[in-house]
Amino acid sequence: MDDLARARFDPVAPTAKRAVALGRLKVLGAGRWHAPVGGRPGARFIAVRGRRGVGKSTVAANLAIALAGLRSRVVLIDLDLRHPTQHELFGITTPVPGLKALMHDQIDTMEQALTSTTVRNLHLVSAEGTATQMGSADVEQQHRLLSQIWELDADVVIADVGTDAGGDLVDLFEMGAMRLVVSGPDPRSIRRSYNFFKEQVAREIEHVAGGTLEGAMLVAGLGATPARSMQSLLAHIVGRPNIRAALEQALEAFAGRLVGNLIRNSAEADLMHASSRLIADFLGISAPVLGVLESSLQVGATRTSGRPLLLGAGIDRNVRLFHSMAEQLLMDGGETEAARCVSRPSGPMNDTDCATTPPAVVEDADGPPLPASLGSYMRRYPRHPVDWHALYRSDSGRETPVRVFELSLTGASITALPGLDVADTGHLVFSQIGGQPQIRVTVVDARRPLGRAGLRFTDSEQVCAHLEAMAARAGR
Repeated sequence: MDDLARARFDPVAPTAKRAVALGRLKVLGAGRWHAPVGGRPGARFIAVRGRRGVGKSTVAANLAIALAGLRSRVVLIDLDLRHPTQHELFGITTPVPGLKALMHDQIDTMEQALTSTTVRNLHLVSAEGTATQMGSADVEQQHRLLSQIWELDADVVIADVGTDAGGDLVDLFEMGAMRLVVSGPDPRSIRRSYNFFKEQVAREIEHVAGGTLEGAMLVAGLGATPARSMQSLLAHIVGRPNIRAALEQALEAFAGRLVGNLIRNSAEADLMHASSRLIADFLGISAPVLGVLESSLQVGATRTSGRPLLLGAGIDRNVRLFHSMAEQLLMDGGETEAARCVSRPSGPMNDTDCATTPPAVVEDADGPPLPASLGSYMRRYPRHPVDWHALYRSDSGRETPVRVFELSLTGASITALPGLDVADTGHLVFSQIGGQPQIRVTVVDARRPLGRAGLRFTDSEQVCAHLEAMAARAGR
């Protein structure tokens, strides 16, 4: 066991060894926090956010349990200072002094703030007592906390982030954490989710092209009326190919996911997918739907029982979905280190006197309205959630086991490792269903980071209708 691992659960471990690691912290002149050199090749950082009432804390807690069940060392940090609830969700009445003690120098490291839970491999850093006694942290304190989080001996660090920017103790997104946004099907939640992603995209643009005409144009375009797609905005960057390439790289590397919660029917579930497509069009980033959780009395009861859903008796669809989402998060490729790896392009920056236009101040806490109606992004045919094993046989002779998790009259969503290629054609054989029916398909969408693909059915309407009817019955 190395020194840092040995110090993990030793409350009196000397801080000298930690100081060596903390010495790698690098803060640039602009005051941005950057990942220490020689970072964490195996660690994942996930920040869960959502407007109050959508169940973001419940989602964070259950995801942490599911991740710990996959033999990952998980630390769950409650960064919702105004409404800290994680210790209550786990039924912990007297958590180890956490963020409050760390900020008041009562303890030296975040390792000493870990509270054990009843889940193996899962520890909690509580924010109890911080809501009324702690204001905003200064820059030095924020850097210190970010470095402490970075140095935690964990495979996964998942943070329950505050609903309001003013309540944030630290900005975990500065260290490249995956942005996991929980949204309900109501218009306010969807609008808040979109505007959160828009704010983050504006920050990425500032990071890559701040102080340039191109950066200012893009940020202004994000809030323009009528709204324009990101592809259209990028097309107007001419004569500065290095800046455009860096911006496109930053948008492509953006790490974001949507989780739908409190969903009552397939139409509400499709709102989440419509939101994802809207985000892709107008913000130029991929924020796929990680999962859609059904509205459930069982989930609601766990908020006050001190026992999260995944620690209760029985297995329902939401339980299976949490485990599936955890597996998807661990399978995500390319995010084993901090995602903020896109830097400014080399070469002279001639527009230093051109400050990037800040986003307009909007009194509505949910932000400005959506740039387009979600109705135009809704699917024509409802999709039914399923959990079927199948085999994809391409026309080139390749065979790939897949998992079908959604199916409609015209297509299906699958998980496949390795991934599939767009425009590939073949047959999908439903090996789990009696008679092993098969259907002709074309790959129309392949999101390799999630190992997911979208298939369009190209077979007879009768075959498609038969499978859709089976999926509808399975989803009831």
